[in-house]
Amino acid sequence: MRSAAIRASEQMILTAALRTAERSGLFDSLARVYATFERTTCDSCARCCFESPGVFFVEHLRLVKLLDGMPQPQRQTLLRRAMGELFFSWIDPNRTCIFLDGANRCSIYEQRPLACRLFGFVAPSDRETAEVEARMSAREEARRLARLGITIPEEIVTRSLVSCDRVRDTQGRPVRHVDADDLAARVARLDEALLPREVVLREFCFRSLPDRLGAARLGAETVETMRIQLLRRAQNGERVEDLVREVLEAVRSERTAQARRSRTA
Repeated sequence: MRSAAIRASEQMILTAALRTAERSGLFDSLARVYATFERTTCDSCARCCFESPGVFFVEHLRLVKLLDGMPQPQRQTLLRRAMGELFFSWIDPNRTCIFLDGANRCSIYEQRPLACRLFGFVAPSDRETAEVEARMSAREEARRLARLGITIPEEIVTRSLVSCDRVRDTQGRPVRHVDADDLAARVARLDEALLPREVVLREFCFRSLPDRLGAARLGAETVETMRIQLLRRAQNGERVEDLVREVLEAVRSERTAQARRSRTA
């Protein structure tokens, strides 16, 4: 488990990065990238919302700022959903993005990250290749977890969706395809104003908000250890709802300890 000093240091880095992003206009630059997409409509089937998307670091900061401005009950609900996804997504075929509401609509639609905006805008050949790669990656992770005694439902391994052909412009016409790699590179360059280049290249977009929140609250190594333990307990019959409450208590305890350390520093 990480030391208290490391956790405190990472919290300071996050706070400093948020200030840098605001001071340097990085959120405005991000908004300009988002503005390149035309307005769209769809069937609201929410197939693309089966999990929380990967976000760049600058997008993570923007979402953290958004969360901080929400009423506490809403924040707590989102945190509970985030921890549920973080630890139990591999055994829950009914999981959805933490921001999907009961009407199959995105509760942060205007602030949704790049990965969400790309749905429907990727050329079919690119989409097919990306979906094959995503399912291969999911199957590899399922094999790894199986070696640890955790059984992953087949519908989770095969449900990857990286784009959609039901997205239309506001006139009902097919949307113009975009260069996803170019747009991703533009957002990655914003990350380079906040993180060492090697970190940006290593992580790129593939860390979800639940993953980043868990790492910030508990530490990446602790999260991975807890995930294996909790998945085993869930498959042995313990209620996921009870296990999520246990995780939230660990998060609260860690935050209380962090606040105490800050006061005595």
